[in-house]
Amino acid sequence: MVSIRTPADEDRSQVDNLTEYLNPELGWAMLLILGAALVRGYTGFGFAAVAITGLNLVWPPQISVPVILLLDLIGSAGLLRSAWPESDRALIGRLSSGALLGIPLGLTLLIQLPETLLKLSINTGVLVMTLFLFLRPSPARREYPWLTRIAGGISGAFTSAASIGGLPIVCYLMSTPLDARSQRASMVVFLAATDLVALILMAGSGLLGLHLVLPILLLLVPTLLGVHLGKIAFHHFRPKSFHPVALPILAMLSISGLWLSLRSLLSTTVTGV
Repeated sequence: MVSIRTPADEDRSQVDNLTEYLNPELGWAMLLILGAALVRGYTGFGFAAVAITGLNLVWPPQISVPVILLLDLIGSAGLLRSAWPESDRALIGRLSSGALLGIPLGLTLLIQLPETLLKLSINTGVLVMTLFLFLRPSPARREYPWLTRIAGGISGAFTSAASIGGLPIVCYLMSTPLDARSQRASMVVFLAATDLVALILMAGSGLLGLHLVLPILLLLVPTLLGVHLGKIAFHHFRPKSFHPVALPILAMLSISGLWLSLRSLLSTTVTGV
């Protein structure tokens, strides 16, 4: 487990200890990122939710969250050109207006909450939303702008606090009349925009620094490869639903992450350390 917990004012000591990232769990992290990127390229969502539950087993959230957001933004670059014409840009605008209010709230949680509590919250949130997606809510006949803005706000908060802003949007968009292609395209565009805004605010709060360079470089190749392969699979198979691919992965990772977080919390409570 990496001992680095805080931001840019520790850049010098963090650079001196970059080798701490080369731990036995690195191979697991790279394999996990490849799988997360495959899901992202195929469905338009899920990269951060899959990656955060796994990377939190390797690194603290103050490291894993900005790393995942940066990788997600880089991976989205190859999806934006084809997604933009198929996206619902009016809906994206309403989602974004809500996200601008939610992102600062989530960033405050990332900075203030203890590591164990934040991990517990992240995994609980992923599991609850995954269970909601399993229920497959019936689509509404039309979109409600006020509800769209609320969904955008929740997504923005989840993005900056835990880098899982895609799941609230998936839950919401699956309840709208949009078809699968428009859902995927709108998610790609919106999530790329929220990633960018969250990273800008993180930079201003000192959460981005040289200590992130090595983990990003280590995970960049599996990210780009996975997104590319997922994109090819999407255009080849043209799915009507993304449930069979993403949901079992999310459920498995969130349950395992929740168990480990609870065990860590109980251990800390008992030992007082």
